[in-house]
Formats: sequence, C-alpha cells, structure tokens
Amino acid sequence: MIEPFVTPWGGKVLSFTTLDSTSRYLWQLAEAGAPAGTVVVADQQSAGRGRRGRQWHSPAGLNLYFSLLLRPLIELEKLPQLSLVAAAALWQVLHYESPGLMIKWPNDLLSHGLKLAGILSEMKPAADRAEFVIIGVGINVNSETLDFPQALRGQVTSLKCESQKTVSLDLLLSKLLEELFIFTDLFGLVGLEGSIRNLINRNFYLAGKDIVIHSGSEKINCRAQRIDSNGGLVATLADGSVSSFNAGEAWLAKDD
Repeated sequence: MIEPFVTPWGGKVLSFTTLDSTSRYLWQLAEAGAPAGTVVVADQQSAGRGRRGRQWHSPAGLNLYFSLLLRPLIELEKLPQLSLVAAAALWQVLHYESPGLMIKWPNDLLSHGLKLAGILSEMKPAADRAEFVIIGVGINVNSETLDFPQALRGQVTSLKCESQKTVSLDLLLSKLLEELFIFTDLFGLVGLEGSIRNLINRNFYLAGKDIVIHSGSEKINCRAQRIDSNGGLVATLADGSVSSFNAGEAWLAKDD
C-alpha cells in the first residue's frame, strides 16, 4: 500500500488496499466537500473504468490506480481539455522509463503502439463552471506480459515490459502529482497554448495517420494532423477539407 502524504495542492493522499473505483470513491468525498488536491489511490480496483464504460484491468500490487480531485476556475467548455493536460504531465514523467511513449487523443498514452496508461476525466457542473473535476489515472507499471489477460496481450504494455526495471509506485505517484500540479497550474493561466500543446503535438501518436473517428453513431474517415488550442483533433477529410473534432474516439483505420 502506498504511504499517505500531502499533495502539492495541500490535499491528502488516501490509500486503500482495494476499492471498486478510485474515482467513484473520490466523487463521494468531493460531494462532501473534500479540498482540491485530494487523491485516492488503491492497490487494486474491482471495477476500474475506462472510456465508454469499459473496464480497466486492475490487478493487485503491480500498477498505479489513482484519482485526483480538482476545483478549477475555468469555463465549462475548457474542462475536456484537462485529459490532454494530464496526458502531457504523465508523458513528462513516464517517457524516461518508456522512450517510445506517445500521446493518443483524447486520453491514452501508448508505447510503440501499445496502451500503457489511460485517463478518464469526469466533472460535476455548476452554472458556467465546474463544481469539481476528477481525473482518474490507470498506469501499467510493474505488470509483465503474463500478468495481462490473454485477450489484452499484444494490445497493452507496462513500464516494466518497456524498461525491464521494477518501478517504485510510491515514488512514481509523487513525481506524477508534482507534474500534474505544474501542468494544471499552467493550463489555468494560458490554456493549451504554448508549451503544453507543443509537447502534445511533438509526441502525438496519430499525426499523419489514417484514422476513423467514432462520434456517436457516426464514423468519419480522415487523416490526423495535430491538436489545436481547444484540444480538438485537426484532421483532413476524404474530400480534402480540414475539420477539428472536439469529442469522439479515434482508431487507426487499419484497426477499425
């Protein structure tokens, strides 16, 4: 179990052996008035969640599963960009152990095309701003290939698979929270402009690739270009026109 400590925001890290979901537990704390910077971390999750209700494989003691509470003073339309900001912060720490690390819009980190980390941001709106935001993070840290279910092998990886080294979960969480504090603070000042977006675009997995964007029931074939200042995926459509997508899910065309 990770030892509790105070986060850079001044909130507490609450550590558990097992939870159904760190984000679900933190949501309850947020509604009860927990301060920004509160973090919930678990050795194991029984119902860890990814996008669109998918389950995040969460075995005990090997990987990092945590959720961070923020109470940002930013407009509601900017809040979805926080997943990309979090991805940039995670990349800043994790790429030292995984040099092939890339950011996949809107909320994943891949190493050599294999999923290493996922981010799920949720918010409770209030008027034109959020009452709070919860950023849930799952990172495959010390899992080895045989630790993953058969169905996931060839699709996922871990820091240990990439570097052949065991990583301290305590130290990794501390480093990640430091970078998340820096990146979210900068985002509050300047949005995605400047260094955050530059980092994302330098390490943008989909750039130049033929993709299919799933938006609701619609599938749109296009070629990805870059991430714009609103966090949208800029892509060239089949007719040659250029459009920006602010919501949806992107797949490589060969995998769709």
